[in-house]
Amino acid sequence: MPSYSGTEHVIGSGTADDSSESDGLPSPPVVDRAAAAAAAAAAAASSASSSSDSSVDSSFRKSTSAVDDSFSTASSSAADPSTSDSVPLLTKRGNEHHHSLSKTTTTTTVSESIDLPQLTITKKTLTTSTSTQEFSANDKAKKQKRRPRFADLNFQPSTTILENEASKTSIFAGFYTLFWLGTFFVFLKTILINYHRNGYIMQTHIVHILWRDLPKIAFTDFFLFLLTFAHVGIQKTIANHVISWNGAGTWIVSIYELVFLGLALWWPMYCDYPWIGRVFLCLHSLVLLMKQHSYAFFCGHLSTVRDNLALFESALRGLREEPEDGKLSESQLEQEQKLLDEITFCHVELRSEVGACTKYPRNVSLCNFFDYMMMPTLVYELEYPRTEKIRWGYVFEKVAAIFGVFFLMILIAEQYFYPIVMHALSLRSLSFVDKAREYPFLLLELMMPFMLMYLLTWYMIWEAILNAIAELTRFADRRFYGPWWNCVQWDEFAREWNVPVHLFLLRHVYHSSISAFKVSKHAATFVTFFISSVIHELVMFVIFKKLRGYLLFLQMCQLPLVQLSKSKFMKENKVFGSIMFWFGIYTGPSMMCVLYLTF
Repeated sequence: MPSYSGTEHVIGSGTADDSSESDGLPSPPVVDRAAAAAAAAAAAASSASSSSDSSVDSSFRKSTSAVDDSFSTASSSAADPSTSDSVPLLTKRGNEHHHSLSKTTTTTTVSESIDLPQLTITKKTLTTSTSTQEFSANDKAKKQKRRPRFADLNFQPSTTILENEASKTSIFAGFYTLFWLGTFFVFLKTILINYHRNGYIMQTHIVHILWRDLPKIAFTDFFLFLLTFAHVGIQKTIANHVISWNGAGTWIVSIYELVFLGLALWWPMYCDYPWIGRVFLCLHSLVLLMKQHSYAFFCGHLSTVRDNLALFESALRGLREEPEDGKLSESQLEQEQKLLDEITFCHVELRSEVGACTKYPRNVSLCNFFDYMMMPTLVYELEYPRTEKIRWGYVFEKVAAIFGVFFLMILIAEQYFYPIVMHALSLRSLSFVDKAREYPFLLLELMMPFMLMYLLTWYMIWEAILNAIAELTRFADRRFYGPWWNCVQWDEFAREWNVPVHLFLLRHVYHSSISAFKVSKHAATFVTFFISSVIHELVMFVIFKKLRGYLLFLQMCQLPLVQLSKSKFMKENKVFGSIMFWFGIYTGPSMMCVLYLTF
């Protein structure tokens, strides 16, 4: 077991449309006076752990008493919040509440406006609505918990399931050893029989396909990887206020992603790469597309939060400049507290939950982007939980597993797949009726080797490759899959089979559909399934160079099956549900493959 450093990144689970709820406030960022900052941080942190309705108010007032004992803050000057870590602090002067900002930079003019419930803010203007109903509604909302928009995921140190079950202390360790020992004997039997009968270990058709145009494919993949770094430049221009994320920024990123995907699909076909090279470039380019999309929209949202922070601080200064005697009325004090809540919440969103040492826009750099692109995750965060060191023996073990499983897959493909595929392709010239007669026999021949290839592909990618990359990057969250083999519902399988893709779809498709387009959860589920199905059909198009829609149709059929699996009968008969699930896994991929090959 690896040892872990840092703090666990535990974030509440919730949809993006719940972003108006509050989880309490952590300690504000430090100011210039170290002793006062430490006391303020401790007071605010203890207040944040409380779930009472007065958590926001008490955190600031505890911070106030600590700061008062040390010093009085100077009068504020306007500044870009991205250039300083200082945070507004409350000080008491008799019965008056004043708010001082410690800033060291020049004034930044804020000319745009932002609308909040009962609050319209401009540079030095504050318009309030004092309706009794409005204030009571606001007090009710204040009691609700609040979380940042992208606080929907939970990154924490963990290991994969097979990593635990394969350990010497597991009661299933013997079965793990038995499986691989049986696989080895099947492998040994195949190569010995081939050598005895034919004079060679195995055919080399698949090997020839793998080696064909390999340098060109590698160069193409590296070029596509370099193209993703353009997002650092785009985010730099947004962070420097050259362009706005909600204006030109979103359009530039969206158009760039479409051009990237089009180039990644068109170039391999134009160069006539072999089908293995085409599908590799397609899958890896989709991974790169998801990673850069998550990076762009996460940083773009933080740029909006930073702009809002400047508006809130400007409005707060304008509010305190209004009274001539320096005293704020009761309604102004209430509006002041609202602004303080918003300012503190903005600071929470702008810094990392893991150690809180990374803050926007400092993360917008080539080093940070490269570090993220190397990690086995598709969703961007300012920081991730990390292991203390790299276990090189563990890396060697996973690399050996990658090459061993890959060689075994080549052997199975040569021995069982290639003859069946050639036979299926030879049926294309026959009539539809003759193809239909041969179809069941092709399906039965292909099911067992396809199932074995299915499992070996899953093991090589999600257990060997991702674990090796995670160890090299010291990425501590190793939950790349769940116990999908125990699934009885297809929506459960979609969550557990491929966790990195599931987390991306959850954040950037499901939650974004709800928050941006205000659709229902059922509609968001349909949109998520449909986009996933279209992407899978796109991969089939890259492999077979023809658009049939078989996989799209079969995957969308999972939606009624999901509703069926939630019926009372299925819930009470878990064994029957497991049988139906494995029947679908056993027949579905083979059925789809034969359809594309034959029809």
